[in-house]
Amino acid sequence: MGIYPDLDSPPPRPAAGMPPASSCMTEYWAEINVLAPVQAYPPGVNLFLQGAPPQEVYLIETGLIKLCRYDEDGGEIIIDLRFPGWLLGTDSVLIQQSYPVTAVTLTRCNLRRIPAGIFEHQLKSNAELSWRLHQMHSRELHSQVNRVTMLGCLTARQRLEQLLWQLSGLEPAAQKEVRLQLPLKGHEIARWIAITPAYLSRLFEQLEAAGLIRRHKGWLVIPDARSLWHNCDSPTPQL
Repeated sequence: MGIYPDLDSPPPRPAAGMPPASSCMTEYWAEINVLAPVQAYPPGVNLFLQGAPPQEVYLIETGLIKLCRYDEDGGEIIIDLRFPGWLLGTDSVLIQQSYPVTAVTLTRCNLRRIPAGIFEHQLKSNAELSWRLHQMHSRELHSQVNRVTMLGCLTARQRLEQLLWQLSGLEPAAQKEVRLQLPLKGHEIARWIAITPAYLSRLFEQLEAAGLIRRHKGWLVIPDARSLWHNCDSPTPQL
């Protein structure tokens, strides 16, 4: 049996929320923190929809967001994942074009929602905020290059370990052992790392046999996330 017995049905998420935002990330977007209060969102909320006019941007303080593109038949493609520290929707607001993706909360998230007009005004009048946004967009381009490189150059196991390493960053950094309830369904993980669900199950078995992960009452336990393969040049989950 694999680490994920039912690949399409992740175990229930814990009632507790995600860990508080790091002081580093809070200071990085200090100019935005004063524009909107933190609001809690449960998993499964569509923050904005593909094709909708841009009306707001979101700052992720805690939690995980997936950016999806849907085809005419309703098929879903996960374009990217967004971790704490990212701003969502800024590209559409700046060029005044509809959102190219749908943003969906995967975990309980603490977000700041900033109306587009307020964000644009602050961006035009605040050079520091403008510079930080340029930095974020540069990180985004860097991340996209890493993504293409990952699919072309890494083994499927390395791609899975990289994802688990990234997800481990959602937990408090002080903990050596990380306990996760995977926010992505099995078929979503398989598509993200470009393999079949059956092969994904075998990879989880390999990681468990190697002692890199274990199961415990529905949790995925990573004894030491540093032991997982990860690309040191990849942007860390938090900016």
